Amino acid sequence: MKNDDKTLAAIVRATAGQDFSHLSRRRFLLAGGATISFGALLAACGGGEKSGIARVGLAPETTALPDAPVTDVTLLRTATSLEHNAIFVYEAVAEAGLLSGDAAQIAARFLADHKAHADATASLTSSLGGTPFNEPNPRLQSLYIEPALALVTSAEDPAADSLALAYALETLAGATYQFYVPMISDPSLRAQAMGIGQQEARHAAVIGSVLNPDRLVSSNGLAIKAEYREEGDPSPFYAVPSTFGTQSPVPVTLGPTNESGSRTTVNLETPSLNSMVYEYLDGE
Repeated sequence: MKNDDKTLAAIVRATAGQDFSHLSRRRFLLAGGATISFGALLAACGGGEKSGIARVGLAPETTALPDAPVTDVTLLRTATSLEHNAIFVYEAVAEAGLLSGDAAQIAARFLADHKAHADATASLTSSLGGTPFNEPNPRLQSLYIEPALALVTSAEDPAADSLALAYALETLAGATYQFYVPMISDPSLRAQAMGIGQQEARHAAVIGSVLNPDRLVSSNGLAIKAEYREEGDPSPFYAVPSTFGTQSPVPVTLGPTNESGSRTTVNLETPSLNSMVYEYLDGE
């Protein structure tokens, strides 16, 4: 018996007595079609110089992405762009008059801080021979910032939503600088990043206190849960047990309530590789 005949006989013996009634005609035809197509593909790939896979029309030529390593300049340019995201939000809120009183004064102070941070990171970029990126981060601006601001302006309480968005942005900024520190190769730049990052974290803490005034201890300005206020020394409740801060997405709920009684939640994320401001990108 030939080898092919032996193989066929083995298959017949192996499948004898099995119930194939569950296979519909359509599935059988699909399986058969897949087998035929695979056989045709193998035939097209084999043979001499004239063999090959047929195609219809002409595919456009693709342009390879530039070689873009994540350098210290890239990180600084991205950091500057994030500062301009925050500047954009604070200026938009101020122009719309959404905040008043102490909240407006806090926002004005934080706006000035972000402008100083943007100037500092831009100057550091120039000192490394790079070109500063003095614009909002394009990807974050289109995906998060502009939609979030549209929700804020249409909310039942625009002031509260403005503060919620500001809190999320400050938290995101602090997490971003924390994320950048081990990526920066120049030790002196790491110190600069840590300094700016801790200021962003302080911004978030202040806004959090405004959003949750019931958790304030007026005598020392610390935010602390009510059950711990009478315990005396609050320092144990402020001990940092591990890595400071979080690098997970920052959710913020904004905008009007819909028909189902819920509101929109936007998840802000620290810049990933596809939102870095690489050196080949332009920016004024």
